[in-house]
Amino acid sequence: MKRTAVLLAAIAVVLAAAGYGAAKEISVGFIATNFSAEAQARVANSFEKLAKDKGWDVKMLNSAGSIETQSNQLENLYQMKVDAVVMAMAHPQEIRPALDKLVEAKIPVITIDSGYVDGVVADITADNFAMGAKASTFLMDTIGGQGNIIVIKFEKHYGTRRRGKVLDVVLTEYPGVKILAEYSVVATKRFMDDTRAAMETYATRFGDQIDGVWCAFDQLAYVAGDVLQERGNKKAVIVGVDGNQETFRRIGAGQMAATVAQPFEAMAGKAIELVNALAVEGKTVEEATGGRKIFYMDAPLIDRTSLPE
Repeated sequence: MKRTAVLLAAIAVVLAAAGYGAAKEISVGFIATNFSAEAQARVANSFEKLAKDKGWDVKMLNSAGSIETQSNQLENLYQMKVDAVVMAMAHPQEIRPALDKLVEAKIPVITIDSGYVDGVVADITADNFAMGAKASTFLMDTIGGQGNIIVIKFEKHYGTRRRGKVLDVVLTEYPGVKILAEYSVVATKRFMDDTRAAMETYATRFGDQIDGVWCAFDQLAYVAGDVLQERGNKKAVIVGVDGNQETFRRIGAGQMAATVAQPFEAMAGKAIELVNALAVEGKTVEEATGGRKIFYMDAPLIDRTSLPE
């Protein structure tokens, strides 16, 4: 019995040295297009915390608005042979060659609010058409279907582009609403400063004629609200999409009218769930996703009557 016990102990030591029976350390790469955007920072912060809580080695990468940087980051993660990659608000079609390398190497890539493309596990998002409709119809209803508005769009990202297209459709039903000016945001580190400069120009030109401002996402609404408040226009109805804590504060203070609140933390949680199923539990993509290519998370419209506690 003693000899058997010693033999078993020796085998256990050898197996442990070889890595058998030990939990594999999971390495995950996370890429966001621009940490300067509050929505992306929320996803990144939540994902990093959840991944570290699981003991994973997580590599957080910021593309700082550069497609070339994003492509290089994906190439680097491929070279590192990570177990999975999560990309937030990314541009998968524009970095297709780098993405294809991971797909061919069977490294699962999960996207968040980036639009589904062939080869990725799934895209996790809120329905941007629906969010665009909620924000647009709220603005039309609040100004009574009459008046002058400023439109601030962001065409580079598929989701914000969809919201803007829905606004265009909604406006066809409101001939009494005039677009005084439309600004398209450029995806740079200075996007907030650039948007402010454009809004200051509009405030100077149109003043109190501005009855509302439609913004592709909330940070643009902050800029619009600040400029109009400084110029004495406190009547303009300002709407956005995202639902950050600063947004809720501004709605409560009357500086914004409404937002469509995206559950970014829940999106990060869903990405963690998929990585765990694939890289830890060893499930196939079909088993992990149930065959779904897009996971839609609910995004409610929030105004001062429905602010969260």
